[in-house]
Amino acid sequence: MGTEISEKGKLERVDNLVFRDVIGHFTSGVTVITTKHEGVNYGVTASAVSSLSVEPPMLLVCINQATGTCNAISQAKVFGVNILHEDQGDIALQFARPSSDKFKGIETVEGKLGEPILKDTLAHLECRVVQEVTGGTHSVFLAEVIHADSEERNPLTYYRGKFGRFISHNDEMVYLDLRSKVLKRDFQLMEPFNVANLTETLEVPRQVIYYALTKLEGEGLIKRSENGDFSVTPLSIEMLTEALETRCALEVAAIEKTVGNLSNEELSDFRSRVEETLADKEKGITDIDKYIEANISLHDYTIALTNNATLLDSYRRLTAEAVMSSALREAFKENSSTAREELNKLADDHLALLKAYEAGDKEAAKSIVKQHTEEAKNLGKYIISHAGGSI
Repeated sequence: MGTEISEKGKLERVDNLVFRDVIGHFTSGVTVITTKHEGVNYGVTASAVSSLSVEPPMLLVCINQATGTCNAISQAKVFGVNILHEDQGDIALQFARPSSDKFKGIETVEGKLGEPILKDTLAHLECRVVQEVTGGTHSVFLAEVIHADSEERNPLTYYRGKFGRFISHNDEMVYLDLRSKVLKRDFQLMEPFNVANLTETLEVPRQVIYYALTKLEGEGLIKRSENGDFSVTPLSIEMLTEALETRCALEVAAIEKTVGNLSNEELSDFRSRVEETLADKEKGITDIDKYIEANISLHDYTIALTNNATLLDSYRRLTAEAVMSSALREAFKENSSTAREELNKLADDHLALLKAYEAGDKEAAKSIVKQHTEEAKNLGKYIISHAGGSI
């Protein structure tokens, strides 16, 4: 037994980056911790808040020692915990950023302990510090709860470095609609848009728009400015190359598992999807949106055939199809001989891939996918270069 304990004692602690990634999978609520010291209001966004006991009512709050709020609480010995609702992601961001005026535009009331309490939150608790303990870079405050109140609303959540909320089917539909508008460049490059004007335009709740924009930002399709506005992320050659190479790696992995092992029904479905990507010999491609959707569907199906939910989820998290959608749309707009030639090569690859699938030839299928990737890169590079470096 002594040897076993000794061996365990030699184990090194987990790597910092690994810990940060894994603990990020823990979903928590979002709060703003507020206090007042020497006439100055302090506040900081925090998710490390938990109930410590019911008898007596106590909370445990962790705050980074590098923040002014942490020092102010140490001195004042009181603080408020403002639990944010799903429509208050902008408040969470405001208090998360370093600033000397975090309360700008924020309505507050004075709490029973003299600390500022944010108005219109999901809930709030007013606390008196009982003990302060140092833990790494943070101070851990053990506090008794003096007063608490709440409203019937849904909470703002924090997961893997992003704010979010519990979603509904309608949320997802709005997200997909905005994603389509971004890919079609209904929003012009560098043209700002924000939660407020989209809420008015689409006539949906503010929190639904916030969910969609947060998700699109996470995918890298839009970017947020310091003032809170959003704009479409310009597509560069580097982004295109990275996205297509990652897609290629996943498709090659899928081919290894599926080619030669598919049913007649699956092969028939694969053929149908390939045929939908081919242009009419006389009319050419008349419906750009339908063509792009058919291309997305075909590539998605090559991964779906693995029946591997994890692989499919990883694939769908990529921006490869979003990137190619933008490039294909621009190729159709340009309609040059070079663009048409590259588009024809992509269609020829689809037919060759179908033959390899039907023949059960894995090596041929993998070779075609790699060739297809290089040709897609060439098309994208041509379009982006002619557009001045980004589209």
